[in-house]
Amino acid sequence: MTDETTVERAGVPAVDPDHGVRIEAAPFGPWQTNAYLVWDGVTPDAVVVDPGMGAAEPLMERVTANGLRLHLIANSHGHIDHIFDDAPLMRASEAPLAIHPDDAYRLDGRNNYGFELEAVTATRQLREGEQVRIGDLVFDVLHLPGHTEGSVCLYEERRALLLSGDVLFAGSFGRTDLPGGSDEQMVASLARLAREIPPATRVLPGHGPETTLERELSWMRRVAETGRLAV
Repeated sequence: MTDETTVERAGVPAVDPDHGVRIEAAPFGPWQTNAYLVWDGVTPDAVVVDPGMGAAEPLMERVTANGLRLHLIANSHGHIDHIFDDAPLMRASEAPLAIHPDDAYRLDGRNNYGFELEAVTATRQLREGEQVRIGDLVFDVLHLPGHTEGSVCLYEERRALLLSGDVLFAGSFGRTDLPGGSDEQMVASLARLAREIPPATRVLPGHGPETTLERELSWMRRVAETGRLAV
């Protein structure tokens, strides 16, 4: 195993899992929400982050194709586009679900889009300071509200990886005008990332292409200095 991390996009077949940390990513549903399948490239344990609408079946196909066991399903936050396939993925894999407790109420199936969304219950909490261990990978849970009350990022320091949910995107940040959003909290969360996370860290967001913290630092620091959300 090497320290190299490979991110495969939708439709790209997996390579030798002994190559290093493996991440397969694809956008799902009308919101094009990125779902991530992550494992260490050595052990069979894997985590799925944010299974959006229609993600469960293709994710389980990739789990099987790579000889994996789904150890955990993690929601970066509780918006419908990130949790839609929690229930079918839980049934197919028998994996537990984790979310920050401040967003757990969003799993009750109610939504404003007219979709039938199956209610689920998380049995694990993604609280600040806790860790998600998947094989040799250790993700620190960072509670970074602003998009929602319970938004989190998962940070693997040794591999310089940040699964940022809807906190940080390439060139932008998550909306704060939805229920549970807060400009003040988003400013504080972005300032914290700019202050605490090394620039070389790869950022894998909830929507859109990946980036690095270094590419985003100029506008993030401006937000931190001015206290205003502008890029």
